[in-house]
Amino acid sequence: VVFTSGGYVAVPAGLAARLNGVPLLMHQQDVPPNLSNRLIAPLATRITVAFEDSVRYFAGNGDALGRDTSGPYGKTLWLGNPVRQEMLDIRQVSPAQARAGLAFEAEMPLLLVTGGSQGARHLNQVVCQALPNLLPHCQVLQISGKQLFEETREQSIEAMANLDEEMRRRYRLVAYLNEEMPAALQASTLVLCRSGAATLSELAVLGKPSILVPLPPAIGSSPQEANAEMFGRKDAAEVIRDADMKPEILVERVISIIASPARLESMATAALTFAKPAATQEIAAEIVKI
Repeated sequence: VVFTSGGYVAVPAGLAARLNGVPLLMHQQDVPPNLSNRLIAPLATRITVAFEDSVRYFAGNGDALGRDTSGPYGKTLWLGNPVRQEMLDIRQVSPAQARAGLAFEAEMPLLLVTGGSQGARHLNQVVCQALPNLLPHCQVLQISGKQLFEETREQSIEAMANLDEEMRRRYRLVAYLNEEMPAALQASTLVLCRSGAATLSELAVLGKPSILVPLPPAIGSSPQEANAEMFGRKDAAEVIRDADMKPEILVERVISIIASPARLESMATAALTFAKPAATQEIAAEIVKI
C-alpha cells in the first residue's frame, strides 16, 4: 500500500503505485487540494479527507483499481486529520484545572496566542500593542516562536511599561511549547492563531473557540483562507484577514467573545462538529482494508 498526503513527491509515488497495481490511499489535509492531490486523485484506491468541505473536490473520481466505492461519497471518506494522543487525553482535564496547572488564575479567561512552530511576526506585534487593553479582561499566554522571542519580549516590555504589577502578571511569553501544548490549548478560553489544517483539527477535538488570521498567500489563494472560511461559516471562529489585523480590532473581537458565555458555548459546540478524534485509527484501518 502507498499512502500520500500531498507534496510534489506524491505524484511520482502515486503514478508508480498505479503502474504496479499497488493500492493507493491519498489523504487530503486542508480544505482545497493542492495540485499534486488533484493529479493523483483519479488514481487513488481510497481518498480520505480531513474536512467534509473537501469532498466536493473529489466528486466523480472513479476507482482506478476497481475497489469498493459504495460509501456515501464514493471512494472518498471524511475521517479527519490525526492528532496526537496527548491532545485527546487532555480532554479529561477541565480548562480551569489546566489553567491552574500552568500557574494561571483558574477562574480568569485565558487568551492563547500562537503563530505555529515558527511564530508569526505580525500576530506577535499586534498582540503586544494590544496588551494594555487586553489584560484588564483576560490573561494572555503568547507563543512567539523561537526566532521571534527576543523581539517580542522587547515589544511586550515596552507595551506594558505603564501597567501595574498585577496586570503584568497576567501575561506570559514563551518561545515554544511542545509537551505543554495540549495543556495550553485546553487551558485557553479563546485561541488566536493561523488556520493550518493541523491547528484546526486540534481546535476541533478540544472544542475551542478561536480567532483565525489566515496566512496570506504569496500569490493566488491560500488553503488557510479556505480553512478559516469554513470555520467562520459555522461560527466556530471569527476570521480576520492578516491585512486587517490591528490592535483595536483584536481587542474588540476578544472582549466581545470572552464577555459572552453564550457565544463561547456556541462557538465551542460549532468547533466540535468538525472533530474526528478517531482519525488515526480509522485511516489506519482503511490502509489495512485496501
